[in-house]
Amino acid sequence: MAVMRGGVETRAESTFLATRAAQFLQAGPADPVALIGHVCNLPGAPRIVAEHMAEAIFAGRPEFSRDDAGRWRLSIATPIYETTSVANVAQGSLGALTTSADVLSRLSYVVVDTETTGGRAYGSDRITEVAAVVVRDGELCDVFETLVNPCRPIPSFISQLTHITWDMVKDAPKFAEIEPQLLGVIAGNVFAAHNANFDWRFICAEVFRASGQQLVGRRLCTVKLARKILPQLSRRSLDHVANYYGVEISGRHRAAGDAIATARCLIRMLDDAADRGCVTWDDLDLLIGKRGLRAARLARAKRRRSALPGPAATDATA
Repeated sequence: MAVMRGGVETRAESTFLATRAAQFLQAGPADPVALIGHVCNLPGAPRIVAEHMAEAIFAGRPEFSRDDAGRWRLSIATPIYETTSVANVAQGSLGALTTSADVLSRLSYVVVDTETTGGRAYGSDRITEVAAVVVRDGELCDVFETLVNPCRPIPSFISQLTHITWDMVKDAPKFAEIEPQLLGVIAGNVFAAHNANFDWRFICAEVFRASGQQLVGRRLCTVKLARKILPQLSRRSLDHVANYYGVEISGRHRAAGDAIATARCLIRMLDDAADRGCVTWDDLDLLIGKRGLRAARLARAKRRRSALPGPAATDATA
């Protein structure tokens, strides 16, 4: 499936050797012997050994490819290392190919909502229901929803909130079974959710457990957007934002109901943002205040007094 500019995509888990290779190949294509000599500290390795080692390192990684001369290179189709440090590659924080000048109205979005057994995405909790709604050209295009067997009990207080019981999910597909279809809906779109970090963590954790893949790409939190677009609201919960825009939530605390309502609110908020002159991704980044927050943190770090001993102000030996 072709990945749209600026959208979410999956990648193989970052490794130390792949990171070193990416750094080395930034200078240009390299022969396998020279490449493995640098990456694995094996100068002059036999060509057949270098060939096999390179194939093993780059297996399943579309960001690496070979040219007509048999040299390894960073793929032109996915130039992810050109504008991102190798440290970020190692941390798996790369995004899809994007530019800050991308016009918001030309991007497509996938609004995701998950219901889970709790809040520990990388712990013992799992997804019990997931929905993904694609928004394109200001319209809801596709809706994917399914119950998911979490393979563990659902706490009673969670069932009281979501009305999802064990009887409802015991015969539902496990996440690994629905992963390909879900990723087919998510791929190529900006990932959006109300409190996006929560849903992003759960989707990423489940995808990694199911296939060892990492999700990367742009994310948009509609809670953070609402704080800037709707400062007059006392709260920015989905109920309050939906009520402001006159959006009905059909099935609160169920994945499809919440995702569809969030998608409709997102459309309205992006329209309001455009009225304020916020028309590109860079404009949105500035509006939400990410850069301002980073600048404030850097300023605080500079002002913070060092814990190291400073030079003596007076001569104590006199």
